[in-house]
Amino acid sequence: MKLISSLRTGFLSLFNYPYLPKELLEDSEGPRVMHISDTPAGVYSYIFRIANILKPEYIIHTGDMADGIKLECRTNKIHSYVAEVKKLIEGLEKNQNSRIYYVLGNHDDYESISKLSKRGIILHEGILTIANYKFRVSHYYKDCPSNINYNLYGHSIEPGHYEREGTVGLNGVLNINIIDLSKGRIFHLDYPIGTNSLRLMEPKRISL
Repeated sequence: MKLISSLRTGFLSLFNYPYLPKELLEDSEGPRVMHISDTPAGVYSYIFRIANILKPEYIIHTGDMADGIKLECRTNKIHSYVAEVKKLIEGLEKNQNSRIYYVLGNHDDYESISKLSKRGIILHEGILTIANYKFRVSHYYKDCPSNINYNLYGHSIEPGHYEREGTVGLNGVLNINIIDLSKGRIFHLDYPIGTNSLRLMEPKRISL
């Protein structure tokens, strides 16, 4: 079944259409949190589709909003960065019922994001309380106190998702993570095929 699901997901992503499990569409009561990270422009429309279908109450981006630019390494690309981030912010903020958090990554520019966003909340890192659950949000993985329910991060493929001492860690590079807080269920949705190439990730040396 897992192989069939993977093949179905891959096939749909070729047409820029996400595969969403039946349980997520029919049995999820919410509130729902959508966690994304390290997003190149080539996956924006895919993310917008998911947000438009699920209408999550919360969207948390854990940094590197235009990841294909690699702004920290290529500061001369600031105009390209602004153009891409503008598309992302406008697409996410069309979801009027979503509360949106932008956590800055090493390839992000605070001034640009603050000018473009009309209603997003911009953070370097922090602890959020959502529906009585505590979330630690950061671009980089860090250990967190035992009273944290969810630890959201990105930047690298390591560490992966984990569950330890009452804390669930979710890596937004590996998946688009959907948390159904009503039932404590987590759905790991795949990014489109080719996302890591768009992120300019090198084999065996991923971060960035």
